[in-house]
Amino acid sequence: MRIRFAIVAAAAACVALAACSTSKLEQCPAASALVDTSTDPVWQGNPASFVYFVQITNTKRDCDIEKYSKNVTSSLDVSFRAWRRPGPAASYRVPIYVAVTTEGRVLKKYTYSIEVNFESGQAATDLTQSIGSIPLTVEQDKRAADYGILIGFQLTRAQLDYNRRAGRYAK
Repeated sequence: MRIRFAIVAAAAACVALAACSTSKLEQCPAASALVDTSTDPVWQGNPASFVYFVQITNTKRDCDIEKYSKNVTSSLDVSFRAWRRPGPAASYRVPIYVAVTTEGRVLKKYTYSIEVNFESGQAATDLTQSIGSIPLTVEQDKRAADYGILIGFQLTRAQLDYNRRAGRYAK
């Protein structure tokens, strides 16, 4: 009987801990990749001569909320997939941005870069980049969940136009 009670108590504790984690995450700013800037097409000379593509495949968020000061520090784990034609080993530094938003306004924009490495003959690679310490002070009449975090690639006008014409997404 004691063993059965211990198992039930352990299961209840796991459910309680999971509920705490979920409710905390729901209080954090939402994080997502902006569709038009979620792919970085890089070409040489003209769009028909692609060197490589990088795409954001997933974002995971977390945050710490200071209850009384209304300061929030968010962090992201962003997953990427890059591909190219097989060739010699190569490394590319790819610029990305993270923007804190609310009500359709960008409050703060941060720029970073990721390193994409291909081994000799390798056509595709996956990588994850952690981005920590994205600070936010929540306005008096708002909650942290009223804010959003957008991530994307820093693109040229030509790259942005290419993504918009590519028709990758259903209308």
